[in-house]
Amino acid sequence: MTKPFLTAGLGRLMTKEELARAIRQDIIAENDAIALYEAHIQATDDKAAQAVLQHIVDEEKMHVMELQVLIEHLDTDQKMINVKGKTHAETLIAGGEVEED
Repeated sequence: MTKPFLTAGLGRLMTKEELARAIRQDIIAENDAIALYEAHIQATDDKAAQAVLQHIVDEEKMHVMELQVLIEHLDTDQKMINVKGKTHAETLIAGGEVEED
């Protein structure tokens, strides 16, 4: 297996913080791909194309979640923030209010 960051001028492996930052960029790319494939689905009436593209969209969405879990592994602060944010969102969706920090 090659080590692209060693050969790309970094000269070392990435730290957990650097890898988490890179993975955040990967999530952006996955979300961009989802939006593009969904636009393709809306732009055609070919059922076979729509089915294949929808399958790809579903896979990309799973990639986003897998990458988010990886970030939580690499960045424990992010994991705590995600738990708090999830609780806030669920409270608001249920019609409740959240206190600002």
